[in-house]
Amino acid sequence: MMRIDVHAHLAGVGANGSGCWVSPRFRRSLTFRALGRLHGFRPDSPMADADWAARLAAHVRGSEVDRAVALGFDAACDARGEPDLGRSQMVIPPGWVFRACREHPELLPGPSLNPARRDALERLEECIEGGAVLLKWLPATQLIDPADPAHRPFYRRMADAGLPLLVHSGGSENTFAELDPALKDLRRILLPLREGVPVIVAHLAAPVPFRRDPDQTPLLRALMAEFPHLWADNSGMNNPARSATLGRLAADPELAARTLHGSDFPVPCNAVWHLRRLGPRRVATLERIKNPLQREIAIKRALGTPDEVLERGASVLRLP
Repeated sequence: MMRIDVHAHLAGVGANGSGCWVSPRFRRSLTFRALGRLHGFRPDSPMADADWAARLAAHVRGSEVDRAVALGFDAACDARGEPDLGRSQMVIPPGWVFRACREHPELLPGPSLNPARRDALERLEECIEGGAVLLKWLPATQLIDPADPAHRPFYRRMADAGLPLLVHSGGSENTFAELDPALKDLRRILLPLREGVPVIVAHLAAPVPFRRDPDQTPLLRALMAEFPHLWADNSGMNNPARSATLGRLAADPELAARTLHGSDFPVPCNAVWHLRRLGPRRVATLERIKNPLQREIAIKRALGTPDEVLERGASVLRLP
């Protein structure tokens, strides 16, 4: 079975006609500058966006995974269904996602498409025909309400095509600002689930303790019992925000049976957050793994995550 990282991010600033865009405020943020420095991203380079895609593909080749889903990021929309760049932080358009994946066979297209767009159904058809393996939403940042009944036709087309929705619900978002935190409530995904859309909840819906998030993992477990097409990914768990819950959730047999592997690249992953559980010698060994995708796998394996998690994505994604 193919091993797939279902959650890895493309990044871009619009270099060489990619169509990507970053708001001036986010570009000045500590997060943008720190992640860029960590991964050698040079936003002033004319090949910055292409270099990022190539770097992600190289990490895939140097790891145990066979493919990584390269995620896009759509804009927030205004009341007319037009992109609202005044409230958006980043745009990685579907066109660039598909172009990067054509150039790098290690990458699978995971475009982002705001269903509030005036032409959302037309663009959804383009994504389906283009070979999208999932759609990615970050509702609290993109101002997407998954519970909006107006999205029913969008969901029904996704369900007909077998196109999963990867959605950040449950715990807080730490990379981008949340414009409407209420939109990340796990109960808002009930509508797409009832319309038959396969849904993947990012980060196991894990709470972020210092953000005082309510713990919605019990609700996630209950919804999984009701909806067999509900899944979760374990991305973004090896950082200070969620590391305390990774070991506990990895050992939960009900959740582990419905979990897909994701790295959340370029978000840093480090074993040092598990020092008490793994011990200094093992942590030092894990930290010597230079490839961030492989380090993610090794840390999760050390904490008891079964290898079946690496292979499960192949049966959930809309693969060619």
